[in-house]
Formats: sequence, C-alpha cells, structure tokens
Amino acid sequence: KPATKAKSPGKAKPKAKADERPAYSSDGLIRGPLVNDTLLALQGWDLEASKRANLDALRNSNSIGAPTQAWLKKVCSSLSARFDPAGRDRALALAARTETGQRHWKPLLLWHLANSDRLLGDGLRWSAGVYDAGGDLLQTDQVLTWLEGTVGLEHPEVAGWSEATRKRVAGGLLKAGVDLGLLQGRVKRRFTAYYLADEPLLYVLLQALASNRTTAAALSDPRWLWFRLPEAELEHRLLLLHQAKVISYYRAGSVVD
Repeated sequence: KPATKAKSPGKAKPKAKADERPAYSSDGLIRGPLVNDTLLALQGWDLEASKRANLDALRNSNSIGAPTQAWLKKVCSSLSARFDPAGRDRALALAARTETGQRHWKPLLLWHLANSDRLLGDGLRWSAGVYDAGGDLLQTDQVLTWLEGTVGLEHPEVAGWSEATRKRVAGGLLKAGVDLGLLQGRVKRRFTAYYLADEPLLYVLLQALASNRTTAAALSDPRWLWFRLPEAELEHRLLLLHQAKVISYYRAGSVVD
C-alpha cells in the first residue's frame, strides 16, 4: 500500500523557557503606587461583584475624591492592571477594611504591588543590595545604571525604551520608595531606618508559606528583601515572636517548622 501522507503539523508555537522572566513594563513605576487612592478604592470594593462592575461604580461615584476626571481614569486603569480582588489580592481588599490593615497599609500594599509588577520587585531587591553594601543615598544615575544592566539579563525590552522613558522609570522607582516608606527626601533620596512591624511581617510570612513548598524556602524567599529583611534578621524576628508566644518556631539543622 502507498504510504499515507503525513499531515502538515503547521507552525508550532514557541514554548516559553522555564526560567524566562516576564517582560518589564514601564507603566507601573511611572504611574506610582497610588497608596491612598488604592486604600480608598478597596475599602468600597464589592467582593461579590465583578472587577468591571466595581470600576464602573468607582468612575460614576468618584468615592476616592479624585480631583479631576483624568486622575480618576488613571486610578481606575491602575487598579484594573494591578489587582485581582476576587482572587490573589482578596486578602488586601479585606485588610483595607480593618483598623490593623489601614495602620500597616504601606507594607501590605508594597507586597501586593511588587508581586504584580516585576520591575518594581526587582528594583526594590536591587536597592536593598545598595543599602546592604553601605549605601546612604539612592540617586537617579544609580537606578539608570542598574536598569541598563538588566538588558543583558533577559530584559531586552528595556533597550527599546527611549531615554526619557528610562529617566521617568528611574524617577518612579525612587518616588515609589519614598511613598512606601523605604526612602525619604525630595531632592536627595536617603534610605530610611525601615522596620517591618510584627503584623505585616506575619501577613507576609503567611503569604510566603502559601507560595513556597517548604518553610525553609519561605524564609529564604528573596521577596523579603523588598522590606530590606535578610534571612538572618528574619529568623531573629521569628525567634522573638516565638518567645512572645505569638508563633511556634523551631529549627533543627536544615529542618525548620
């Protein structure tokens, strides 16, 4: 019998590499963290309604007190792109309604923002390294040097940004640091003596435990550096919480519970 002609498989879709990083977007840092606007918006968020319905209601009511329609549109666009209150960010929406969540809003928001914006997260982790090396100031030129260096680290999209966009992104990272309490100053940005309070530390700990396979992996999660909290200092804080009978923390060699 004649051989059956094989069907053309067509053009196969390229598979993403396991270690491929999501592309950087300049929008998040340029918009800023919108700390108070996000708090007010999530306080009135209806968790039983869709995101579209909530955003439509926010546009109609302007419950956040936006000074202009342009600002209101910016806030709605940012909320739409950044958060999933019905899913991964539900805990943040619930925290916005509690006294404790409002008191510690900035670190909670930082955690959720940096998880949704890879550029912000990587920038905060890099800045923690500058601080750990003895840095006192963080300047635009330093951020630009770091940003241009990421082009060789699987972020070629940065090379396609204009010089003006890079400068706005660098300035946005510095402003985000100020807005979130990691930096201070208007002209010269200085590192603050940042301290992650017990309540947001426990919040982040639970989130890290949920997204890592083991307790040891949760404690060595590089995302703790967003709060300039290295693993050795984190372990010390956990021991203090253990002594205060807030949590139970045990370590035996490499086994942690």
